[in-house]
Parts: sequence; structure tokens; C-alpha cells
Amino acid sequence: MSPRRRSRSSRRRDGYGRALLLTAAVAAALLLGVAGLYTHWKHQRLSLLESGSGLTLLPQGVMEYADWGEGPVALVIHGSPGGYDQGLVYGEELRRRGFRILAISRPGYLRTPLLTGVTVEEQADAIDSLLSSLGITGCAVLGIAEGTPAALQLAWRHPERVTSLALLSPQSASLGSSPIASLGYQLFHDLTGDLGCWYLSLWFKANPLSLYEQVVSFGSTLKPSRAQALAREALADPRQSAFLSGLITSVTPLSTREAGIINDNAQLKDLPSPAQMTIASPLLVLTGEEEKQVPYEETRKLVASVPGAALVVIPLNGHIAPIGREFGLTWDRIADFLKNPLIGNR
Repeated sequence: MSPRRRSRSSRRRDGYGRALLLTAAVAAALLLGVAGLYTHWKHQRLSLLESGSGLTLLPQGVMEYADWGEGPVALVIHGSPGGYDQGLVYGEELRRRGFRILAISRPGYLRTPLLTGVTVEEQADAIDSLLSSLGITGCAVLGIAEGTPAALQLAWRHPERVTSLALLSPQSASLGSSPIASLGYQLFHDLTGDLGCWYLSLWFKANPLSLYEQVVSFGSTLKPSRAQALAREALADPRQSAFLSGLITSVTPLSTREAGIINDNAQLKDLPSPAQMTIASPLLVLTGEEEKQVPYEETRKLVASVPGAALVVIPLNGHIAPIGREFGLTWDRIADFLKNPLIGNR
């Protein structure tokens, strides 16, 4: 081979090598940039969560809570996943209607250690201790989805604490062999934990309507056209939009809620029957007309087991309720009942 040909071949190889090195350098820079953005996002979320709550030491262990607003106390017990931040999202509409919101992180969520209360009975006892430590002798209670078994236990084991009890999309039956059907559980398994949560936050910024459709469809039998209509109504209403965006944010980051999700999945497989409990507190149960997560018949059994309890079926809603044209009316109904259950239950 001539020197000229060897020179051309060598230059070609050198060119390929430089191109590969440049490509690798660009890829590495992009990966570092993405890692930096993800780390910054997670640090901001954790800092925000820690700054928004307090910790107290109870006989059962540490419990995290947020205390917000003025007026009669409404204790909000979140679902799965969640934490005190989700309680504040649900509590916002009650705060607007004159309540002081006490939102807790159930054991295993955010900064409440799982050992503070593994079973729903233990969680109820820990919540009772929190109320006692804050000097709250009695309060209204709003239980959400997977948080409703602890709310029922609180009303059963500590009836003097609960002046009125509202349950929204209640987990009124045991899971049996099924996994917990929560958005957080799906994220936990399908979207690789906190990376999935970061992706969720990017998705929300890029296309909130699309994500709203997914959220309102979750755990429901809603047709796609109805889910899209609900999502559009929510996007056009600042309060509904704040509600849905708050719920989406309240599953992130997932790693700080992982222990609670796993524990809920275990504890909810064999719940005490409502018929085994004596609930003396006035009870209002609300469920979506298109609810799929818990069969309507099980919710009806729960209501039938409590004398004087009332059931409200929110039309054209699924598991994530209330959304749509019934949003304000439903929160009015909940607030009126919690303030004065003898009138609000009519």
C-alpha cells in the first residue's frame, strides 16, 4: 500500500475516532445535565415538604402534621400514596369554608415512621394521641380512599374525638389477593420510583390536560369522552385545576412514601368488617357514580352498617372525586355536614 493511501486511511480512522469521542462527550454532558435537573427537582420537593410541616413525638412514635387556617378543626386523613401535603389539597376547599385543617402523614409516609402505627388500629391510636397533644378534644374528620379504614377505626376506638365523619371514595372492602389500586402503587411499579415522578412533573408542565384525563380516569368506568370533558372543565376552573395539580404533586417524590404504600397493600388485604364496628359519629359517605376501585355494593354495606348514615353518589365522577360541575356543590355538602351533621345530613 502506498504512503498516500495509508495516510488517507489513517486520517479517515482518526476522523471516525474524533466523531465517536465527540458523540460520547455530548452524550455524557446530556446525561449529566439530566441528572442535575432531576437532582435539583428532588431536592426542591424534599425541602418544600419539610418546610411545610411539623413533627411531634407521641407515645407511639413520631408523627408529621400540618396545621393550617382558623375555625373548627377538620382532620384530614390521606389516601395512598400521600402525606400531609395530600391532606392539605383536600382540606383547601374546607379551609375556604371556614375550617382549621389538621393534615397528617400516616405512618410510612413522608416523615412519619412506619413503626408509629403499622395496622389501621395503631394508626387510629396514634392520631388520637396527636389530637390530645394539640389540645383538640373533638373534631370533624375527612377520610380519603385508603385512609378511610384508619378514620373508621378512630371513630370506633375513640368516639369522643370524632364529632362528624365524612368518607370520600372509601376503601370499604378488603383488597383480598388484589394489589392496592392506587396511582402511587402504579407509579411505584411502572415508572421506576422518583424518576417516574420527575417524568410526571415534566408531563404535567408539557400537557396538563392529557395528565388530568389520566387522573380522572383512574379507578373509574368513565368513557374517554367523559374523562376528557371532566379534564377540560377542571383545567378551565382555577380551583379544580389547583385540586388536580395538587393531587398529582402529592405522590412525589415516591421514595419518601414507599414504606406506607407497601404497608397499605398489606394491611388493606384483610380489613375488619364495618358490621364489626360500632360507629356512633354521624357519617356521610361520598362515592363517584363511575367508581370502579371499590364495588358500590360494598360501599352501600358500609353505609347500612351505621344507623343514620347518608350516602351521596356524585354523578359522572369516578374514583377521583369531586370533579366537574358538582365540584363546589359537593364541597358545600361536605362542609355543611362536618359543621352541623344533624342539618347537613338531610
